[in-house]
Amino acid sequence: MENSIEPAGPLDRDVSRRVICAAVIYPKAIGIMLVGPRHFDSTMRDQYCRFFSRGTALDESESVQGFIDQHGKFMDQFEAMEIALKAGQIDWKRKTHPQDQLFSEDLY
Repeated sequence: MENSIEPAGPLDRDVSRRVICAAVIYPKAIGIMLVGPRHFDSTMRDQYCRFFSRGTALDESESVQGFIDQHGKFMDQFEAMEIALKAGQIDWKRKTHPQDQLFSEDLY
């Protein structure tokens, strides 16, 4: 199967940013962000339970799945895919669909 998005060549990679880990942000809950190796893994669920136990109601319909870079900047799945491509982080043998979005399984 041919890739619809071509990875950058070795000379034109911009490795100034890299995708570091999965993140979910809740913009209406004062920007609460949960992070972990994968979306809603045990690390992220533990963070969710800590917020929920403090009386903070997190509305899943308001959440945005994405990733953070090495500077802690949140990126949605589309922006993260662009960054991961430029940094050469995509394993095309494991890439899930759609190809213009990044999923944590695409990284490792």
